[in-house]
Amino acid sequence: MTRIIQITDIHLTVPPTKVSGQLNTFALFEQAIDKIEQDLPLFGDVDAVIATGDITDYGDEESYQLFKTQIERLNLPYLVIPGNHDSRDAMLTSFPQLAGGTEHGELNWVETFSAFDVIGLDSIIPNQGGGALSDSTLQFLKRALASNPNKPALIALHHPPFESGIHFMDNIGLKGADTLSELLNHTSREVRVICGHLHNSIVCSLGNTTVLSSPAVASSFMTDHRPNAPAGFTKKPGGYMLHEWINGFRSSYLSLSTNGDLYPF
Repeated sequence: MTRIIQITDIHLTVPPTKVSGQLNTFALFEQAIDKIEQDLPLFGDVDAVIATGDITDYGDEESYQLFKTQIERLNLPYLVIPGNHDSRDAMLTSFPQLAGGTEHGELNWVETFSAFDVIGLDSIIPNQGGGALSDSTLQFLKRALASNPNKPALIALHHPPFESGIHFMDNIGLKGADTLSELLNHTSREVRVICGHLHNSIVCSLGNTTVLSSPAVASSFMTDHRPNAPAGFTKKPGGYMLHEWINGFRSSYLSLSTNGDLYPF
């Protein structure tokens, strides 16, 4: 059995700076780690934590160091991929383990676990909100999928390869999703795709593959599909995901709000 915790969209800033003048994201991340630490005994053994992008809000090295001080409290291995708010250069400095997998400057990697591989894909376009899967990243994925064709794979990227219906986010969505879908439809592996970016939990299909976006740590986006829906966030508590292999993928949503009392039936 393999279990991976997914966190996303932390948007860390160095105190006292607040995101949009509203969100003390360092305090929110501290509270999130407290909650995950509290939840860990409920899950059994966890193999790693993956942060699927927008670890920081400004891509600065000091914020990445703050991330490390908190994530290391869990005493679990952790994996990182960049989001549109992140900096590849600062991530390479802050996470030296990424250096071995860089190709054409992109931070793509594969980590092997007992039940499935985790494939991290770099979808950022520097200095833009939207993302893309470059030719080199798609070739990296093709090779990674072919390397162990009978083993399941959990593919992680920041930008969702689907339309969410949240228009201000779909305007900064992902290019290359059609090619990704073709690759996944032709692999013999059982695959699940996970992403962030949407600050919302959404389940979609990409060809024959299930894709899940995780709720965020920093804030929440409303499910509002009106064409004139306002762009903005709420302070509603977000969440995180637990991805497991138990004769197939199982993904669970966990809230970051404080647990209420448990009442017996």
